[in-house]
Amino acid sequence: MDELDAAPGDGARSSAAPEPGRKGAFKERLLAAMAAASTDEVSSMLDRLWPLCPFCVQQAPRAGLVMVTVRDPFGTPFHLGEVLVSEAEVRLDGCTGYGAVCGDEPEQALLLAAVAAVEGSGRGAVLGAIAAPLGQLEAKRAARKALASKLAAATEVRFESMKKESVDFGSLG
Repeated sequence: MDELDAAPGDGARSSAAPEPGRKGAFKERLLAAMAAASTDEVSSMLDRLWPLCPFCVQQAPRAGLVMVTVRDPFGTPFHLGEVLVSEAEVRLDGCTGYGAVCGDEPEQALLLAAVAAVEGSGRGAVLGAIAAPLGQLEAKRAARKALASKLAAATEVRFESMKKESVDFGSLG
């Protein structure tokens, strides 16, 4: 496997919802929701979108490695290690769409690339074909996030409710 260049912004997930109508907003929503998607759900979305436009696959989905560089507490960068990613490139009406995701997920990379190409070509209405499944994925992700928050809250320590005890060290000898 060869090293791949990560596309700027493809790995960044913001907690704020993307602005509707902004270029790339649908791709951001999809990227955030894909964490809850099964392979079958992604394949179904791809099957709905693919026949609607004359897509041309520029780079078939492939797996590769990306070096993760982080900074230590002193600001010195160092290479933490490599991360497995899948990437794909699709062309539509002269616009190239690129998709990259962590892991061996070729269908996810292809779907992201197709969505990016659709958004870039100005055919945003085509994305309505996968809007309903995307909404379901977003709801599924929100439910998982709420459950994880509840589980984490159950482990919270409330120090102010702990009984104060006094120890008599004089009795120890």
